[in-house]
Amino acid sequence: MLKAVLFDLDHTLVDWDSAEPWEDYQPRRMARVFDFVHRNLYPLPGVDAQSFFTTYVQVLTNAWIASSQTLVAPRVAQVLTDTLVAAGLPDSRLDIDAVLDIYDWQPPAGECAYPDVVEVLPQLRAHGIELGIITNASHPMAWRDRELEAFELLHLFSHCRVSAADVGVIKPHAAIFEHALALMNIRPEEAVFVGDNLDADVRGAQGVGMFAVWRNNPSTAYPDDGVTPDGTIKTLHDLLPLLDKHYPGWRNGQTP
Repeated sequence: MLKAVLFDLDHTLVDWDSAEPWEDYQPRRMARVFDFVHRNLYPLPGVDAQSFFTTYVQVLTNAWIASSQTLVAPRVAQVLTDTLVAAGLPDSRLDIDAVLDIYDWQPPAGECAYPDVVEVLPQLRAHGIELGIITNASHPMAWRDRELEAFELLHLFSHCRVSAADVGVIKPHAAIFEHALALMNIRPEEAVFVGDNLDADVRGAQGVGMFAVWRNNPSTAYPDDGVTPDGTIKTLHDLLPLLDKHYPGWRNGQTP
């Protein structure tokens, strides 16, 4: 019986195509961090905001390169800690909680939910289907919730919103899917996963026994790496007839 549909977040539910570029907003955020640290924690010797940002980019890049090999999730707190230490901040002067407060993640201008998301998700809930999110974000889910709240989607995901930063591993690691299923108290065969990444989303979900649907998003095309999704959609409107085909009776809670 189909009980839940879980989704990837970025480029599946959330559209970044019209958002302010990372290269524009992230330097401003890191400049705030640099200024706070320089004024309140420790005057970083020979470092300015630009060189501090360059160090941050290198630390962040290295974290994601390592993650692609180990599937250990990068965490914003660790990335900022490593950046500050690399820039010359003594461990004894580090106040990571204060730094995270200054970092203050907020949705960038122009980020939005795809129109089909706003239209289709309430239909799934109206038919009794529980909804969940699994994202490979390096930010804690409490921060990503700010985006869901801004897009008026948060109330649709009451039981399961999972960030890799909180679990410790990224998709396609089985543990992050298993954690989400446990939160929803469902078995893999009772859930469908929808995402735009064939490796992380489709291969990962299939690896734990979930029915995996690929959202073929032209903005984030990936090589197939030999992965065959159980279903393919271009918009979430395509998801409903796909569920009709594979889970007949799901609209009435009568799937076998």
